[in-house]
Amino acid sequence: MNAFVLIALTLALGLVLQFTRLAGDKAAARLNAYVINVALPCLILYEMPRLTLDARALLPVATAWVVMTLTALIVWQVARVAKWSKSVTGCLLLLLPLGNTGFVGIPLINALVGADGVGYAILYDQFGTFLVLNTFGIIVATSFGGGASSAAMIARKIITFPPFISLLLAIVVLAFNLPYPAALSGVLQLGAQSLVPVVMVAVGISWHLQLERHHIAVFGFGLAVLLLLKPLLAWGVATLLGGEGVALTVVVLEAGMPAMISAGALAMRYNLAPRLAASLVGYSLPVGIASLFLWRALLAL
Repeated sequence: MNAFVLIALTLALGLVLQFTRLAGDKAAARLNAYVINVALPCLILYEMPRLTLDARALLPVATAWVVMTLTALIVWQVARVAKWSKSVTGCLLLLLPLGNTGFVGIPLINALVGADGVGYAILYDQFGTFLVLNTFGIIVATSFGGGASSAAMIARKIITFPPFISLLLAIVVLAFNLPYPAALSGVLQLGAQSLVPVVMVAVGISWHLQLERHHIAVFGFGLAVLLLLKPLLAWGVATLLGGEGVALTVVVLEAGMPAMISAGALAMRYNLAPRLAASLVGYSLPVGIASLFLWRALLAL
């Protein structure tokens, strides 16, 4: 539960900084810039080389990609029918397919399922969510955030995106089993550990407890996708792929995690409905954790 205490305390700190006006207008943007350029690359470089690849990787990774793809398609279609703005659509395409499958997901899987489920959770997170964040995520951010528009410019954004560069380096380290020097490993671990507290402070600074009226329906749709639709999709996909027991339970729970903190940081960094993004990240945490206990009870029946 230490992870949840840390989230609550740092979110509260951000809210205090917002309400007391101790944080300047650009504080959240600067904190998000640190996360994208420093903390997230450290997390990728530290965590990915520690994974073990074998046959068990297939179910969580395949389920993660199918669920995220289907979710993105559903969000895109609903946004078109509802005629939501480009900013709102980009925000939802970032936050709804991507769940907080790492920092919140892994300790929660350990608490709800046990140590046997942690390996599946790491695979779902690292080879599913993080890969999509560092490819699809940056495409959405640059395309919907008023940045690069041509294919060449988007490709350049991707290959120069610090987390994506870190991902490529981490894959090389993993493939060739290259050990880090102890000092470097320690630095990467410290950088990775700074990600969540810094982002949650930024979320608290940006988070408005009262949503803009025209975003209430969008917010409700977002919570329904995160906490209901995605776990149902994961259950269907994993069952079709032959998943059962601990593996099936883990992928369903991972699919139902709250909105991804790093995706929220990316949305706010590119000005994609930042108040909506902050609210989805903030509100989905307590509601999402409660819903996961219900999903765990249903899966145990």
